[in-house]
Amino acid sequence: MITKVIFICALTILQNIFLINPLSAAQKYVEVDKIVAIVETQTITNSELNKKKEKIRKALSQQEGDMPSDKKITKLSLDQLIVEKLVFEYTLMQGISVSEEQLNNVMNGIAKSNNISIEELIKEIEMDGTSYSDFREDIRIRLLFDQVKKRIIGANLKISKFEIDNFIELQKERTPTKYNYSHIFIEYIKNNDVDVDVEKTKIKLTEVVNKLKERNFDDVAINYSDGPMAKKGGLIGSKIIDEIPDIFIESLKSMKIGEISQPINGSGGFHLIKLNQIEEFEMETIVVSQSKAKQILLKKNQIVSEDEIKKKLNYIRNLIIEGMSFSEAAEKYSEDGSAASKGDLGWLSPGDTIPEFEIEMDNLELNEISQPIKTALGWHLIQVNERREKDLSSESLRQKVKDSLLKQKTDIKFNDWIKTLKEGAHIEIWLYEN
Repeated sequence: MITKVIFICALTILQNIFLINPLSAAQKYVEVDKIVAIVETQTITNSELNKKKEKIRKALSQQEGDMPSDKKITKLSLDQLIVEKLVFEYTLMQGISVSEEQLNNVMNGIAKSNNISIEELIKEIEMDGTSYSDFREDIRIRLLFDQVKKRIIGANLKISKFEIDNFIELQKERTPTKYNYSHIFIEYIKNNDVDVDVEKTKIKLTEVVNKLKERNFDDVAINYSDGPMAKKGGLIGSKIIDEIPDIFIESLKSMKIGEISQPINGSGGFHLIKLNQIEEFEMETIVVSQSKAKQILLKKNQIVSEDEIKKKLNYIRNLIIEGMSFSEAAEKYSEDGSAASKGDLGWLSPGDTIPEFEIEMDNLELNEISQPIKTALGWHLIQVNERREKDLSSESLRQKVKDSLLKQKTDIKFNDWIKTLKEGAHIEIWLYEN
């Protein structure tokens, strides 16, 4: 009898739960996020699509031009999401991932480059209408894309010396030499508006040439020039060769900055020009301090304690002080690849080594042997044999050009790779189905 009562009570409770007031149920009803596409084993939901559309709208609103229709933005958003899912699926299969530590380092780097703390960065992101978690996910996807481009595409691409040279020459052509110059024109003085009075013209020319020895070019141009730019001190400004009168070109090419030409005889009178500046394709000047260094490295391991490694390095250091050459000791004791070259690391520029090593190296006197120093690679002895100032302008320019060309090639190949990936993938789009 008791069991029957319990059953009836339970049934009543269940009825009260499921036969709830329809109005109340409607108020608590939340629409389930529907799937709009399937990409291999990944799904794209309606909420993901709406977020992507909002990001694209925001980006387009900051550019010039009309805003595309909602239909075009939807298609663009869906295409981007499909590519992201395909790349994500590929990275899962290949074991490519972005760790939380990598992600945190990038986020800290973004904050540092903007001179703000990570907390301030989070506030700014959220004030802009984006959640911090969504922002991190966007960065994660970008890093995954970069890894795929680097490992799958970029690793198989080469940039030749010819391509680099050709690119630099092309940049020079696109940035032609410009001559910034000023001009004084002494018009021929005529008698009765017909015949040239050579004597009077030469007298005025001589007067102007003498004035230029005493006063600056601008003042003389304002007071004596018959040219159209006299009121502006004769300043013509920066012109490429094609924009300069033929009779001036030879003089300008042979002049030094600040120099005034000899009088140039033209059809209407005499010209004097002053070269103010030459603007041409220039490489960024980069001069760095380099050190020619050697090292002895003992690597950390689970068998030998760090104290024992340090003691061994001190023993090796004493051997060198007592007469063994650093090269001989490196060849005999060092546990890295540099042992084959007797510890020689060659010329090292700032940033070529890890910070702890570089700091110690920079503080050493020539031929001094460092105390044992610990880095992530192990324990080191360091010796610096030479130092020099090295102009890396040309090398830096060539490296930048190489990086730029490699990026261009990688992006093109990556787009082709994505097309191939899409052609072989299982993609179902349900967005337009009822």
